[in-house]
Amino acid sequence: MKTLLVVSGGDAPGINNVIGRYLALAANGDTVIGADGGFPGLLSGQLVPLTADMLIPWMGRGGSILASSRDPVLNQQEAADRIRTVLSENNVDNILLFGGNGTLRHIPPLLKEWGIPCIGLPTTIDNDVPGTEMTLGFDSACNFAYHAIDGAQATAHALRGRIFLVETLGGTCGNLALAVAHGAGAHAVILPEYPYDDAWLAGRITHALETYGYAMVVICEGARGARTLMDDIPKWTGTRVRDIRLGHAQRGGVASHRDRVLAADMAQAAYTALKGGTQMGIACVAGGKLSVHEGVLENIAPTPPDPSLYNRINGLI
Repeated sequence: MKTLLVVSGGDAPGINNVIGRYLALAANGDTVIGADGGFPGLLSGQLVPLTADMLIPWMGRGGSILASSRDPVLNQQEAADRIRTVLSENNVDNILLFGGNGTLRHIPPLLKEWGIPCIGLPTTIDNDVPGTEMTLGFDSACNFAYHAIDGAQATAHALRGRIFLVETLGGTCGNLALAVAHGAGAHAVILPEYPYDDAWLAGRITHALETYGYAMVVICEGARGARTLMDDIPKWTGTRVRDIRLGHAQRGGVASHRDRVLAADMAQAAYTALKGGTQMGIACVAGGKLSVHEGVLENIAPTPPDPSLYNRINGLI
């Protein structure tokens, strides 16, 4: 069996762990190659050989040894013929696809239509892929945030009366910000999915300052106020804000224990499915267990951030 690995969209901690574990599984008679530069690299024939020993120095690193791309080249008229030609010329039997919500919603249906066997792996720190409880990289991104927040809380104890505004990644999905706020004990969390009132937020922050000597607000980058609260909160409270923006470093952190285990399980499930002849599938976690969902993820509605947890953090219940 000859498998082509393609990374599409944003990188996530744990991708290198999956690649390394998959290569180890394939070492007894199978061949693995990678597309350098996602699907644009595939269509232009930029394929590189991969071996298990190549990944050893990369297993503990974030990012991806295989360059990715967001360029929607599969929408081009000649894409289907070109991809079939490249796969045929290189004797590729199937594709192992790494990607987030956009990748796994759009690309597997195309590959299925074109008759190209594929297993998709949900790899995104946003944890926003419908049909799975956990995506690879989410736990690592949460842990990355805690390093910054722990430092802020140490300062909060030493120098009282400060407000910390922590911005996470997540785009327009608040799952990451909500999880970080929960784990860090934030006094308020602002998400794109739920509206909030400025007067309520000002009162919430003031109450935290009076009660705990500091206030911490976690906000998702795509939420209302992500670019204005830094200026608004001091007007409401009379207290300066310390702004902590985690930025894209949050996406490239070292894979956590939980993500390394998930990566190992993904590699095993994908290899077993492809070796067994599965034509199309997505690795999904349900009830805490990972399995390959055969077919594409159709008609599965996205799950919004837990409203009860959101209300609890914000003192709304």
